[in-house]
Amino acid sequence: MPKLLKPDQISMLRTDGYVAPIPVFSKKEAADFRRSLEAFEQSMTDGSREETMATLSKFKPHLLFTWLDKICHNETLLNAIEDLIGPDLLIYSSAFFIKNSNDQAYVPWHQDSIYADFKGGKQVRAWVAFTDSNTTNGCMRVIKGSHKKQFKHIDDPSDANNILFRKEKISENVDEELAADLILKPGEMSVHDYGVIHGSEPNSSNDRRIGFAIAFVTPDTIATGRHETAMLARGYASEKDWELEPRPLMDRDNNARLAHARAMKIRGGHFYNTAGAAAE
Repeated sequence: MPKLLKPDQISMLRTDGYVAPIPVFSKKEAADFRRSLEAFEQSMTDGSREETMATLSKFKPHLLFTWLDKICHNETLLNAIEDLIGPDLLIYSSAFFIKNSNDQAYVPWHQDSIYADFKGGKQVRAWVAFTDSNTTNGCMRVIKGSHKKQFKHIDDPSDANNILFRKEKISENVDEELAADLILKPGEMSVHDYGVIHGSEPNSSNDRRIGFAIAFVTPDTIATGRHETAMLARGYASEKDWELEPRPLMDRDNNARLAHARAMKIRGGHFYNTAGAAAE
């Protein structure tokens, strides 16, 4: 029996490739998370260049910060993910997707599955809104049902406004008549299948649009070409298949930094060596 979602929401992931909106946090909690993020950003003005948000936004900042770890292990959030892909859950990655006010940053149509290099199992990404996410500030858009086919992609390093790490985008025609806007309030989230086509337009509002994305995989997911790290969020996973990561006890403590460095080394070694750049 589902713990949180209704049957039509669960079937929506299978048929359309996404579910939204799902309330998780209060508006006040979302505002507190935003303050934590922006306090860190401000603290790094004269700090180490190795841990600016330009780096942390790309891969697994939840390994370094207790307040992000709190989001990833929120019971309501995990109940929703369990309803969608099962009781054994690994947190594979996390990342911030931030668009400042009135800039040209955007996300082109793409599929997360193109560079995931996974076989079997189930993979979804939760997108938690710290701010309003709407058509004015560049909310996520998805192409309904597109997770049933793998589309061809290209990398376009010359596109400075593409905020994806590899500058990837779909090179085939996309039927935008099937596009849906995932409008979220602060504290709500969307969940999408790794294979669904999604993207977003620039932010033309006078405030930032901040989203925190968390990738969940089931333990039977096989990471091809490397022995991957992941954090156990719920249930059971064998350490034979996944190197299990520790939760941070304090923000950016030594163990947290070591775990993050380990994950980044595996990611960089695999993705740079196989395709010339790290994947988002």
